[in-house]
Amino acid sequence: MPDLDSIAPQFRLATAHWPEAPTLLNHYRAVSECYAATGHGLIATVKSFIECVCLTILAEFGRPMPSSDPSTTELLVEALKPLGLENTRGASRIDKLLSAHNRMADALSEMRNANDPVAHGKDGFLDALTANECRAFLITADTILALLLSAHEGKEPNLQYTREPYDRFGHLNERIDRAVTLEAMVEDGEECQLLLLKVRGADTGDEIEIRVPPSKILYALDRTAYVGFLVLSPTQGAPPQPSAEPVGPAEAGEAMHAPEPAPPTPEVVRAYQGLLLPLKGSFDQHLESLGLPVAHLARDGANVSDSLLATAEQHMGLDWTEREPLQAGMKVALRRTLIRFGVAPRFADETASHLVSWLKIQAVGLGEAAGGVASKA
Repeated sequence: MPDLDSIAPQFRLATAHWPEAPTLLNHYRAVSECYAATGHGLIATVKSFIECVCLTILAEFGRPMPSSDPSTTELLVEALKPLGLENTRGASRIDKLLSAHNRMADALSEMRNANDPVAHGKDGFLDALTANECRAFLITADTILALLLSAHEGKEPNLQYTREPYDRFGHLNERIDRAVTLEAMVEDGEECQLLLLKVRGADTGDEIEIRVPPSKILYALDRTAYVGFLVLSPTQGAPPQPSAEPVGPAEAGEAMHAPEPAPPTPEVVRAYQGLLLPLKGSFDQHLESLGLPVAHLARDGANVSDSLLATAEQHMGLDWTEREPLQAGMKVALRRTLIRFGVAPRFADETASHLVSWLKIQAVGLGEAAGGVASKA
C-alpha cells in the first residue's frame, strides 16, 4: 500500500508550513498511524486535521471562530475569507470551485458519521474500512488542504496576531527602522537590571518607553545565547529544593562538588553509522534545499551532514520531540557544528531551527533509543 505522503502530500506540507505547531504535528502523526494500521478512526483524524489547519489560519489573521461549535464546512468557509476566497453566491467565477470544496467538507463529515467507528459510537459488527475507502477519504481531504495552503502562500497575515518570524517581514522592518529614533539606557529594577528603550517617531515626535529584562531580550532575539547563559548558571539564585529522603554527610559532600551539566556540544565525525542513518539521503537533500552545499562543506576530513546527524543523535533523549529544553539544546549544538564548518552564525542559527523542526517530523520512532554516542570512522 502506498505511503501517506505519496497519496496525500498536503498533510506533510501543512506541518512544514507551520513547523513549530505541536498540535498540528500530533494530528499528522495520528493520521499517519491510522492509515498505516487498520484505518480505524482515519476519517475522524483526517477531519480533525483539516479543522486544525483552519483554526490555525483564523488565529494567524485574528479572526474569531464562526460559532461555539462550528462544523468542518463552517471552519473552512471562515478560514478562506481572510485568504481572499469568499463565496459571493455566484457573483465570481471561483464560486463554483469554492462550493465544490465546501461540499467535499460536508461529505467528510457525513462519511465520518456513517462509516468511522469512532464517531458517536458504532455497532460492534460494522465492517472495517477498505484500503480503497481510506484512499478516497485521504484524497478528498488532500484536495481541501491544497486549496487552503495555496491560498495562504504569499498572503500577508495580520501583524498583530501572526506567529511568523520577524525575518519574514523585511520590507516592513525597513520602513520602521527608517521612521524611528532610539535612545537606550540601563535602569536598576527591583529584581534585576532593565534595558530602557525610548522609541521616538522621527517625523511625528510620538514617543513610547519599553522596559525589558535581559532574559526577555535573549529569549526573543537570541535563543542560543539564552540557553547558553542558562546552562552556565543553572541554579544561581534559585531556592534549595527539599529532598524526599534524608541525605547523609558523604552524599551531601558529593552533591556539593557535583559537576554542573555541560553545555550542548557538537559532534564532528568522518562517517555516521548511528540510529538516524536511514534518514541520511533525505537529510542531505534537505540541507541542499536550505542552501548548504553538502559536498563542499568539510573540515579535517569530516563531513557536515554526518556530523549534524551525529550531533542530533547525541541530544535526543526520552520524549525529546515533546520537551523544549532538549530541542533547545539540540539547536545550540547543531548551530555550533555548522559554525565549525564555516557557516555564518546568523545563517547557522536559522538552519539549526529548520533542522530541529525537520527532525521532529522525520525522526519519529528513530530517536526513541537515542542517547548513545554516534559511531565514528
